[in-house]
Amino acid sequence: MKKITYIILLSCLAFTVVLTSCKKSKEVELSQDGVGKSVKQVIYLKVVPTTEENELEVSWKNPDDDALIKAEVSFSPVAQGSAKSSPNPIVVNAAKNAEMKMNIMVPGHEKYTISVVTINSAGYRSEPVTMQATPYSPVAPDMTPVFLKRADTLMTALVKLYLDGKARDIWTSNYPFTDGYWDGAAVIWGHGGAFSGYAALKEAAEAYPVYKDKIARIYDDRLLKGIDQFRNTRNGKREAYAVYPGAGDERYYDDNIWVGIDMTDLYLLTKDVKYLTRAKLVWNFILAGTDNVMGGGVYWKEDGNSKNTCSTAPAAVFSAKLYLATNEQDYLNSAKSLYAWVKQTLQDPSDYLYWDNARLSDQSNPNSALVIARDKYSYNSGQPMQAAALLYKITGEQTYLNDAQNIAKSAYRKWFVPFNSYTLGESFRILDPGHVWFQAIMFRGFIELYKQDGNATYVRAYQKTMANAWLSSARNRSTNLINGDFRGGTTQNSWEILHEGACLEMLSRLALLEHEGLK
Repeated sequence: MKKITYIILLSCLAFTVVLTSCKKSKEVELSQDGVGKSVKQVIYLKVVPTTEENELEVSWKNPDDDALIKAEVSFSPVAQGSAKSSPNPIVVNAAKNAEMKMNIMVPGHEKYTISVVTINSAGYRSEPVTMQATPYSPVAPDMTPVFLKRADTLMTALVKLYLDGKARDIWTSNYPFTDGYWDGAAVIWGHGGAFSGYAALKEAAEAYPVYKDKIARIYDDRLLKGIDQFRNTRNGKREAYAVYPGAGDERYYDDNIWVGIDMTDLYLLTKDVKYLTRAKLVWNFILAGTDNVMGGGVYWKEDGNSKNTCSTAPAAVFSAKLYLATNEQDYLNSAKSLYAWVKQTLQDPSDYLYWDNARLSDQSNPNSALVIARDKYSYNSGQPMQAAALLYKITGEQTYLNDAQNIAKSAYRKWFVPFNSYTLGESFRILDPGHVWFQAIMFRGFIELYKQDGNATYVRAYQKTMANAWLSSARNRSTNLINGDFRGGTTQNSWEILHEGACLEMLSRLALLEHEGLK
């Protein structure tokens, strides 16, 4: 992968550009032959403060666009009425798929919106991709997102209650502790739920050095070693993450996909190849769970006979993310085909939501009719929503965006209910009490859609839901664990790591959205 680094020093009146690969010219020659009138946007825009006062590091990946020649960077303060914007946009050479990075000096300590626009050889410009950030200042007020503080508090509680002093240094399933199989250890589903919460927290903390350093120092190696204990090669088959950390324990395709998605996200965040290696290990296992029986899809478990939404839709998400991480076409092809199968086979055309699974009516006859289990769970609609939004992001095909928006509207109607919050002093639609981990997975779909269409209705509903949960009696003040009913007013005597990890994930994702400017 190409890597191009630029150091940009700006002030209100002037700026200096030091480039390693281009020389400023008076005029850019633009050829229009065979070049379209649109240009793809950059992806993975990230803006974080450096340790230098009033300096921001801006990085992104250029789109896969043969006509791309330039990228334009500018900044402006978020506060109304301020004149401290870029004196001139910064224009740099840009090659397709290249990873770009630059440091910019901004005029003072306040929150800025950084914009990056791509330009093709015909002079056409993309829509801007933006992100907000505040530079470091030795005398700055605390700008840490409220939800990051909450997520950090919950993470500290989870480690203390479910991990410290426990056998094999892996997460236990319940608090208060209950002994059981494998000394009360959580299965990979619960362990993966906690790992997802950690991965989301690590991403949310990227722009906040105190939290970022704490996570890297205390959690990174420990939690990776913990989840790696679940890997096995049962019966000489492809390596994967098993239900329990034993050589003969069974493996589920959906359990592995959640781990693979987290590993891919961690690679995209850190560019550390150890995460990509684990993601590819999982993908290799998932390929063993696919065939042409029932026309495609992914089996739920090894030697199983059902193909499920919960294995096929997240496999589409997983492969789309692997494409974004590697730019390898096979992953994009898989994402498209998996999404097409689950939509055709398991989507309810009456409301766009998704049924649970399909199986053959006669297991001995691969051409027999399909039997559809028509249960509907929130995560089973959230993952097709996320897959569709990701495919729209990658391909720009409007059909995918329409699909995601249709799912979102129905999911919002089905899994949120009107609520008058005494705690927040306002009325809104809150998550209906249900399976908390399912709700966290559904949130991923709403976030991905919000990033594509800018409609904050659904993510704000999560924001208010989790604010109410944290501030109301839904949170146990002695442990900081959160009850399954986010409205408050109910009692709970035990808490699963699967659900608490899901709460950690939602708080962390809200922290990142808060950092990016969600009010």
